[in-house]
Amino acid sequence: MFSPSPRGRPNLAGKKVLLIDRNQSTRDVRASVLRSRGIEVHAADSLQAVRFLWQPNLYHFILLDVRRHLPGEALEFYEQIRTASPKEHFVFLVGPPAYLSLTWPDDVTATEKEPQQWAETISRFLAAA
Repeated sequence: MFSPSPRGRPNLAGKKVLLIDRNQSTRDVRASVLRSRGIEVHAADSLQAVRFLWQPNLYHFILLDVRRHLPGEALEFYEQIRTASPKEHFVFLVGPPAYLSLTWPDDVTATEKEPQQWAETISRFLAAA
C-alpha cells in the first residue's frame, strides 16, 4: 500500500485521508500531524458532513473517531461506505491504547468506567469488518 522511504518508513506524501472527529481540538491536532507527514487531510466534524465529502476510492484511509458518535451511528456509517466501496480502508480511533490489549483484535480489553460498553463497541466493529 505504501512505498517505503530510504529509512524503511512508509512514504505517505500525497496520500489522502478523510478524518472524522467531533472534537475540534483533537481533530486539529490529528490533521496537523498528518499534514506534517505530507498527507492531504479532509476533516469533518460529523458523519453528516462526511457524506458530502466522501467519494468512492478518493481517500487512502478514512479515520473515524467512534467515541464521539453513538455506536450504532458510526457502525451504520461504516457499513454504508463498505457496501458502496468494499475496498475502502478504515481506521477506527477508539482512544488511548489501553482500550485494546496487546493481542487485539483477538482479545479486547477496556479500562473505562463502563468496560463492557467499549468491549461491545469494538467487538461490533470487528464483526462488521
